[in-house]
Amino acid sequence: MPLLPRKMKRSKLVLAALAATISVGLLAPSSPVSADPKFADALVGAGSDTTMDVMAALSGFANGNAFTPVQSSSGSGSKHIASWDSKLASHTDNCIAPKLKAPTTYRPNGSSEGRRALSRAIDGTVYGPADQCGGSKVVTGLFDFARSSSGPSSGDTGTALTYIPFGRDALSVAYYADSSVTTPVTEFTQAQITTLFTTGPQTINGVEVVPCGIQLGSGTYLSWNGMTTATAVQEASSTLTCETAGNGLRLQENDAAALKAKGDALAGKQVIIGFSAGNFIAQGNGVALSQLAAGVDLAEITNDGTGANLGLAYTTTTVGTDTVYAPSSVFYASTVFGRNVYNVFDTARVTGFGNNDVKTLFVGPTSAVCSAAGQETVNAFGFSTIATCGSITLTGSLITGIK
Repeated sequence: MPLLPRKMKRSKLVLAALAATISVGLLAPSSPVSADPKFADALVGAGSDTTMDVMAALSGFANGNAFTPVQSSSGSGSKHIASWDSKLASHTDNCIAPKLKAPTTYRPNGSSEGRRALSRAIDGTVYGPADQCGGSKVVTGLFDFARSSSGPSSGDTGTALTYIPFGRDALSVAYYADSSVTTPVTEFTQAQITTLFTTGPQTINGVEVVPCGIQLGSGTYLSWNGMTTATAVQEASSTLTCETAGNGLRLQENDAAALKAKGDALAGKQVIIGFSAGNFIAQGNGVALSQLAAGVDLAEITNDGTGANLGLAYTTTTVGTDTVYAPSSVFYASTVFGRNVYNVFDTARVTGFGNNDVKTLFVGPTSAVCSAAGQETVNAFGFSTIATCGSITLTGSLITGIK
């Protein structure tokens, strides 16, 4: 399948098409007039790279585009969301001050680190490595939620954390091959992907395909290993060829430019990696912080392990001279490659008395994030709407560790 044309700078036509799906008034302001800025009492979150952009949009501003922010009920203070980015190349250090007048602490990078920071904010013990941001620190109350692209670990029967779903994503295979590879592999089966990530590079249709590893703090890393059935040891061994190429590092999740750099360092070979379809769609539409790199595309999945041919994870329409991306409902519905995305909270805050700011923002189908207006923004960033939006039935344990 030939690569679809795309542009690194999206035209006004594409932004206009996206704007048609985004409400200019997610919730009408109804709080008393106040001189203080809304970030002063906002609910603060961090974590997943996959949902970083959409949560920024729900906060009011994402990557040069303004959105009307969701807010809690007027009776709970009409509070907003403040969502910190993951660690990307555009950030010069790992340190953030999560809330007003808070000390600087380590920036959570990925779902696991986001949930870990939230866990330390709940139990009152220290978070952050000793050699960064002034050392490990108590972060009690400094994180209100964690962004997570994966649910609790299999077999986790804990109840301290509640995973609240707000949209549907899908995992897919992103690939890149330099110009010396005349016919890249553009279709994979689940069985082929499993072999690649459990045993290492394989030759498929005459092309050496090299699997690449996602940074270890990522929820996509955990979800991808679950789909491939690879253990951490198997995955590390299988992706070593890619890791040692170029900069010698694993890849930040959903970083198309980094995947291209690995492929250029492995001339004559094709590199692949697990990639969020939602994030790919947002990048293709020019609303994400990251941008698609020339030659990087998603492969078709011709057998998801159940016999289903899922095809591509996205569909496209043409607006003027631009390509506008949207989720494929068939791909996202897959029980193998589809996944929900979450915001994670202290269970006591979403089930106990009070805390109406959290509840009216995130809990239940009528919450601000799950409302029709909120979901328009969620959809614009490549995630589909789910019937269980706002559910508080999925729980797990606090995450151990300081990073």
